[in-house]
Amino acid sequence: MHLKVETHNLLAHTHTVKAGTFPVALYHQHSHGVYVERAFVGHPTYRYWKAHILPKQLLQICQYTPHQDAYPYEFYIDIVQVERQGHILKVKDLYLDLGIAYNGTLTLMDTHELFEALASGLIGLDEAFLATQTLHDLINQLGQHENNLDRTLQAQGIALKWAYDLSSAP
Repeated sequence: MHLKVETHNLLAHTHTVKAGTFPVALYHQHSHGVYVERAFVGHPTYRYWKAHILPKQLLQICQYTPHQDAYPYEFYIDIVQVERQGHILKVKDLYLDLGIAYNGTLTLMDTHELFEALASGLIGLDEAFLATQTLHDLINQLGQHENNLDRTLQAQGIALKWAYDLSSAP
């Protein structure tokens, strides 16, 4: 197990993860955070990734495009902490995830990772509590909106856009 911290360089258009540093097709900053999309180069399962990083909500909301077959989730949500220093965004994964299927079914994932990270000292008790509370709040909010993420976020004044024109991206 390792600490999961991703770095986004908004000026250089790079995304650094454990596997290396990769070019980003698009960063778009908006009032609630940052939208990012990039190819998953050499990944065995996924070929493309789109995400909205919402620092205040502690969420990274992802959409994955697999090489083949259908992806079971319309949205894959990581519970995260975000630190911004100028054009650098550091996203720390707090190990709890939620999948929202196309039919609205929710799947809570990686609880074991949260406890492993806590036991190994990668995160503290405060971060584990924050992750758990954030996920509980999200699930409760989704329940008030029939597990519809768009409506849940709209109730908070957030409207996410998933289709951007890449021809204007650097």
